[in-house]
Amino acid sequence: MSARDKILSKLRAALDEGDATVKARSAAAQARIRTAKQTGPIPKIARTDGMDRVNQFVERAEAVQATVRRIATIEELPGAVSDELRRRNLPAALRMGDDAMLASLDWGAVETSVGPGRLEEPVTLTAAVGGVSETGTLVFRSGPDAPSSLNFLGEAHFVVLRARDIEAGLEGLWRKFRDSGADPRTVNLITGPSRTGDIEQKIELGAHGPVALQIFLIDDY
Repeated sequence: MSARDKILSKLRAALDEGDATVKARSAAAQARIRTAKQTGPIPKIARTDGMDRVNQFVERAEAVQATVRRIATIEELPGAVSDELRRRNLPAALRMGDDAMLASLDWGAVETSVGPGRLEEPVTLTAAVGGVSETGTLVFRSGPDAPSSLNFLGEAHFVVLRARDIEAGLEGLWRKFRDSGADPRTVNLITGPSRTGDIEQKIELGAHGPVALQIFLIDDY
């Protein structure tokens, strides 16, 4: 074996050993992530349970100018949405994603269309995959049936959320995502309607997105 071949052989061996080490460390890191438990201190506000968790979510959401209407079942959603559209003097029309749960409902006189969000849309309707009681935050995943643009385009954003999907804090939210195996390209966290305080230090709604956020909370905890 020539000197050149000896050098190249050593380099290949070193690279193979390094690659194996990287793979082993990566596998170990992934295992730690899968089995990780919260060991740091969690404040009391992020340790609620049961109806206390749900009620705190409502309180926190309303504190940031979201409005909440509680319904008993998903079948009540079309009627509640229709009432809210009339109350807000909005047209009886909705833009939504290709969500099987929403598509299965009888929307009656409310006209529905499916597709990504559009600037000219008066109202969009999306289903949140979770909520955070600590802050009143809604959690949305992206996907073919849930275009992220529906959360940000339109005059008003209507959201349906199941009470059982509300977590006490962000720690529980990310743990739930890991346990479910969900791997969406985008996760959006929304707390209240769009706002800014840049103009004379006064809160103005609708600065960067919908002017109103209406939550329909299904009490199924």
